[in-house]
Amino acid sequence: MDDDFEIIIIGAGSTGASIAYYLSKIYKKILLIDKGGIAEGNTGKSSALIRTHYSNELIARMAKYSYGIISNFDSIGFSGFHSTGMIFPFSSSQESAARENAEMLRNLGLDEKEIDPREIERYFPGISLSGFDYVLFEPWSGYADPVAVTNSFIQSAQTRGLTVRTGKSVLSVDSNGKKVTLNMEGGEKVTAKKVILATNVWTNEILVKSGIPKERLLPITASLHSVIYLRRPRSLTGEKPTLWDPPNLAYYKMEGETICALGSLDPAIDKREIDISEPIPETAEYDYIEDYMTRLVSRIPAMGDSTMVSSITGLYDMTPDGQAIISPLDYLGFEGVYVCAGLSGHGFKLSPAFGLITSEMVSGIDHEKATFDWTRFSPHRFKEGRPIKSRFEGIGTIY
Repeated sequence: MDDDFEIIIIGAGSTGASIAYYLSKIYKKILLIDKGGIAEGNTGKSSALIRTHYSNELIARMAKYSYGIISNFDSIGFSGFHSTGMIFPFSSSQESAARENAEMLRNLGLDEKEIDPREIERYFPGISLSGFDYVLFEPWSGYADPVAVTNSFIQSAQTRGLTVRTGKSVLSVDSNGKKVTLNMEGGEKVTAKKVILATNVWTNEILVKSGIPKERLLPITASLHSVIYLRRPRSLTGEKPTLWDPPNLAYYKMEGETICALGSLDPAIDKREIDISEPIPETAEYDYIEDYMTRLVSRIPAMGDSTMVSSITGLYDMTPDGQAIISPLDYLGFEGVYVCAGLSGHGFKLSPAFGLITSEMVSGIDHEKATFDWTRFSPHRFKEGRPIKSRFEGIGTIY
């Protein structure tokens, strides 16, 4: 590969694809490269929830933007978006923070409705309302198809000249200040003026092989997340909203007419670092399934009659505050190299915003004039005591 590109994006998941889509409107010669296939990594294992209920104003604005793109996707491709609504219950001790947050979201033009906890019973007959003292309902949220969104971003960018190469592993990156060289498996090299690492949990692996010492790596760790898929009993079939269950640190995504996707909101799982050099299990462990099934049935007893369909396991690229790192890496001596990683489980639902932010940063738009201030996602924020804060500390991983 002796091509010389304007920009190379490493990583063909939803975020890398979104970055390619936005940059293809500005640059003509872009390469998107991935060691696997399109959306074959963690994007393809996403539970694909689309929500705007966040507890930080900047992230909520990004969620609103991303929702607008994915829910009105026809000009780009197919998103498979389904608006089912989402229910966010809180205990009495959390009510003050939840009310304050709902007011912030309404001021952004988002639809946050207060509902009586008993209204949940019309969706889930027999549900236990224990700990559900204050309830918010987001009617326009739902879920989409992450693989379709990723492919659509890429196909749209290809009409403007994007080149895609899959099955190509990047071993390391070199920068001489004028151009960036990717050293590929098999001894091949490819160069560009700028390179973007949309490389999830593998970001630091590339940096280590590129000569960055351990103490200067990005604060990104890998955590293992599983989703269990169940076939609902007849009494619970039909379209229903996603139900968040902070007291049980779980969420229940009602997919289609008959499926329930059961996942975790436990921040302890986010902090449980795993070694990505070891084989990653493809399915959930038995103890995890038993634990989360118990949580689900304690909340919705009728789900005790559900049947298990499958389970999947994917990786979150976690940062200390649960938000992305988006930054130039010139401070590491990598002029012309940028990163968008550490997405902390928000990758798919915020992928349009991540693509826009990264494209504006790489294009040289001043952060004060950018749609979203990309300097807020600097890796330096952790040492400088400027983390992106959540109103929901201790209320699970809603962030």
